[in-house]
Amino acid sequence: MPQLKNLVFTLITVLVVPLVFFLLIEVGLTAAGVGKSYAYFKEIEIQGEIHFQENSDFADQFYPASLNVGPLQNTFLAAPSENRLRVLILGGSAAMGFPHKNHGVDRLLAAQLQAMLPGKEIEVINTAMTAVNSHVVYEVARTLPHDVADFAIILMGNNEVVGPYGPGTLNQNFLSNLNAIRLLQGLKRLRLWQAIEGILSSTLQGDAVADLEWQGMQMFVENGVALDDPRMADVYSQYETNLRDTVDLLTEKGMHVVLSTVPVNLRDSAPFLSVQNADLNEPEKQRFASVLETAWAQMDRGDWAGAAGAFQDAINIDAGFAEAHFGLAQALDRQDQYDSARSHYQQALNFDGLRFRADTEINQIIRSVAGELDADDAMFIDSDSIFNDASAPHVLGWNLLLEHVHYDFSGNALLADQFSQAIVEAVEQPFQPLPRAELAARVGYPNHETIENIKGLRAMAEQPPFPGQSNYAEFLDFLDTKLDETTREVGSPAAAFERRQAVVRAGTGDWRFHFEMAALAKFLRKTRQMEFHLKQLVALYPHNRETYINLVELLGRQGRWDDAVPYLETAMHYTRDREDLVTETKGFLGTALLRTGQAERAEEVLLSLPADYPENIGASFRAYGNLIRQARDDGKPEKVAEYVYDLKAYAADRIDEGANANYSRFNQRMSQLLTIAGYEAEAALWAKGLPSL
Repeated sequence: MPQLKNLVFTLITVLVVPLVFFLLIEVGLTAAGVGKSYAYFKEIEIQGEIHFQENSDFADQFYPASLNVGPLQNTFLAAPSENRLRVLILGGSAAMGFPHKNHGVDRLLAAQLQAMLPGKEIEVINTAMTAVNSHVVYEVARTLPHDVADFAIILMGNNEVVGPYGPGTLNQNFLSNLNAIRLLQGLKRLRLWQAIEGILSSTLQGDAVADLEWQGMQMFVENGVALDDPRMADVYSQYETNLRDTVDLLTEKGMHVVLSTVPVNLRDSAPFLSVQNADLNEPEKQRFASVLETAWAQMDRGDWAGAAGAFQDAINIDAGFAEAHFGLAQALDRQDQYDSARSHYQQALNFDGLRFRADTEINQIIRSVAGELDADDAMFIDSDSIFNDASAPHVLGWNLLLEHVHYDFSGNALLADQFSQAIVEAVEQPFQPLPRAELAARVGYPNHETIENIKGLRAMAEQPPFPGQSNYAEFLDFLDTKLDETTREVGSPAAAFERRQAVVRAGTGDWRFHFEMAALAKFLRKTRQMEFHLKQLVALYPHNRETYINLVELLGRQGRWDDAVPYLETAMHYTRDREDLVTETKGFLGTALLRTGQAERAEEVLLSLPADYPENIGASFRAYGNLIRQARDDGKPEKVAEYVYDLKAYAADRIDEGANANYSRFNQRMSQLLTIAGYEAEAALWAKGLPSL
């Protein structure tokens, strides 16, 4: 017994006491607001009801905050509803809808489901993000609330090498052990860990990684990884485990999973990097280069058979050279040898050293995992095979994709067809999808944003690694043609507005449709129609801050400030603690309150700007300007003097900090504000650069 007591005492001393000590520290730091929560969603209260809203800090556990990688904006009710069907989408940028984020698979899926299930309230919540892989998606699934959705679609696999913890990523070391990765992620969630990390970062010299700015795919071009790299075995193993665990987490949380393979561009996306066999001797390298040069020359002459033979000779020398397989596939394709071409297109993908695309092994892992799933919990859609069948006799390319992995409207629509069919059949309803033309009309595709998206993609194509592709000139021609066709189809704002009237009359447009119509009405100076569409927006989706700001600007021009105040109060729920959005919304709210005679409340709102956001000089000056002008107009000189006193104190603090040097119009704005207050002499001094404090 004495020995047992000693053992228990030792365990308590060595394990329990330190654990309790660190637990108390962790609880204390959390209560004090130290560190961040890395849950994907956070809870907020709106008009007495709990809602979920995306957590902008979520991605900071994987990428430096300076990269601005983060979730799409989503706000939705936490309480369940029998009349609601909610679907989550998990994955990377292809699932997010890039570059047509306004016409991605999420929106098209929602439109199809709404058409087939008209009695249901349809919500499609897209949790996908740029440049993420299965490690990130697993964390999304791990932090999701229970019973948050009815269905969850998983479309991931493109970034397993270049995403977080991959061997081709830019800001983390590759870890071969998945348990080590998850342990590290667990430590990052601790507030104590974050506090220590914050202290170290503030005392040590600046970290170049933390100052990175997002530059797209070119950030990864120095991180090629060959297919035979020993780390690839760990990549595939980690992907499979993450996929299985993600499915298990989602099903345990009450969601029916829709698992999909990942279609990528085979026919029209040449390899980004071909890695030569390091074991070749110099004569073999020279012969290989000569044969490859001959093959491309024969392609240029249209000698497909000769080119095919030369490419095959090159492959006989170096079987893992991606570009040789792509060239052979093209030569065979042009001779209508489609099956052989498909094989070499696939090998060109697999051997590509810059691994931005889901390769054959990734999709085979998805099929293998899907084959073991319980049909009561999950459904499988082989989108890769469906896309290839839709592209027959060729393999998939620019007919469904815009570049290497991102889908055009046709590709997103095909995905939406498959996903909606699985969901509708799961709820035992007949499947009758919208025709393509009707689907496009209901979501307003294409629109002027589509044009800008293609322009953005065209600009991205001018950066590495795209110029290194052997079909780069054809890629640019494809994008230029796409841009010209889309521009003609969209037409003028007036034509686009008129063309969409049929959907307006039918009442089948979604909230984003009405958002676009409101923007067009504003451009065309159709005030009545603009207000109609903005109010339709509020009714269909009451969680978009920009809607309320547009409504307030419209009502303000009409002097309807009493109507504007409730919209601004609601808009505050959607500022997401972003300083620029908070200050703008509070500035509008303070103005509206002044216009409606609520002087005390207006003062409280407007003075909170210089108090809470002193470095936002523009917003603070506007707040003082509104207060001074209103007090002057109301004939309250004592209030004017009070605000001027506060203003000068605020200005003095900014000058002491040197912050005025970052605001070029500091003296000019002070002069203007003092002039409004009737302090002409002091205003003149400020105008001359001689501040009077």
